[in-house]
Amino acid sequence: MKNNFLVSLLICFAFSTQSQAIEWTMHGSLKNESAYFISGEKRWDKIQNRLEVKPEAVLANGWQFRSRALLWYDAAMDVQATRSPDLSSSIKQHYRTATQLKEAYLLYSGNAFDLRLGQQQIIWGKTDGLRLLDIINPLDLREFILDDFLDSRIGLVAARFNYYPDTATEQEIELVFIPDAQPARTAPTGSRWAINTPTAPAGATVQTLPNEQPNWSAKNAEYGVAWRGKIQGWDVSTNYFYGWKDSPNAFRKITPGVVTLQLKHLRMQTLGGSFSNAFGAWVIRGELAANLQEGINATGLTFTDTVQRKTTLNAALAAEWTGHNWTVSPQIFIRHIQHWNPTLLEAQDSGFWTLRIATDFMHEELKPEMLFLADWQAGGWLARPKVTYDWSDDISSSLGADIFGGSGGFLGQFKKNDRIGLNLTYSF
Repeated sequence: MKNNFLVSLLICFAFSTQSQAIEWTMHGSLKNESAYFISGEKRWDKIQNRLEVKPEAVLANGWQFRSRALLWYDAAMDVQATRSPDLSSSIKQHYRTATQLKEAYLLYSGNAFDLRLGQQQIIWGKTDGLRLLDIINPLDLREFILDDFLDSRIGLVAARFNYYPDTATEQEIELVFIPDAQPARTAPTGSRWAINTPTAPAGATVQTLPNEQPNWSAKNAEYGVAWRGKIQGWDVSTNYFYGWKDSPNAFRKITPGVVTLQLKHLRMQTLGGSFSNAFGAWVIRGELAANLQEGINATGLTFTDTVQRKTTLNAALAAEWTGHNWTVSPQIFIRHIQHWNPTLLEAQDSGFWTLRIATDFMHEELKPEMLFLADWQAGGWLARPKVTYDWSDDISSSLGADIFGGSGGFLGQFKKNDRIGLNLTYSF
């Protein structure tokens, strides 16, 4: 747990000395998530037993305390034999146990504003499955992108101020300040969920310099502003964020027989907006985001030419139809690099399309669902069928699969990681 969680608790105890007593509530869940690889080397991927706790408190003088933490033990790391490279001792240690504080913040609600101070998740945008504007919190990619964003987002210590100047038009202005800049957390090198990296030329020795990444300091702070409102029935937003690119760029220096590598996180500005509206059974929504001076890896021989700064234009459009207990939602994502040149290690135009189909039976107790994600530039794809059954208000289970295909790219690199999974959840 981070120190700010303890600070928040101390503040809660300070409030308890006031005349108004603290009113505590506790919610959470116990969950088992088990998954077994059915392609490549067949073995258990995880047998994760997880406790989620969400203690909340009503404090004095209009303040509240909210938090959410995850603790788990993955028995698959002890069931499966230790071996190199995909289940080394260090990889097992990475996956065996974890304690993650997702949120721990103080909330003050005024007549026309809210103020949140502490560790939190800040969610922008309207798309599902892939992120254009929802880039404030980096992700924990220990299971690639298969975790729910609510669980994979890394909580950041932040100050967040929301002002509501006009309730008639549902206007809202949000200011965000983050001194706790952090990079995304990738799967450990050698694991089956590690993202492929370029290999060194044959016979070359790789020398690695220390990574450069943001940390807690004033010069590394991130900040953003967003406006939301209603215009002629449309929910719209404009967004600006000045932060760090979650994934590092690979700076390289190549000399005869030696490749010197240094991973660096670079500053990036994102300017964009979102929109949505309902038309009967249909909902149309979308996002636009321009990443200004984004770092793009390139070919080259020195630190100065192996990463180039470019503006990338990103757009998403989604339609969702709901009727007769069915929901059908296609989405398309497009990415374009301005002033592209052949030395860049990324195509000028790329993107994904997704399709989600869901329904329910037996008075919403049985809920089948299918999510399909395809990389139309590189050719990889991911299919995620799932059936959930609610045994009661507190107990549910789900059976599903993650099936990868294609020749390579972002998704196809995991075509030997097909798995089936069973989840059982008790909520309290």
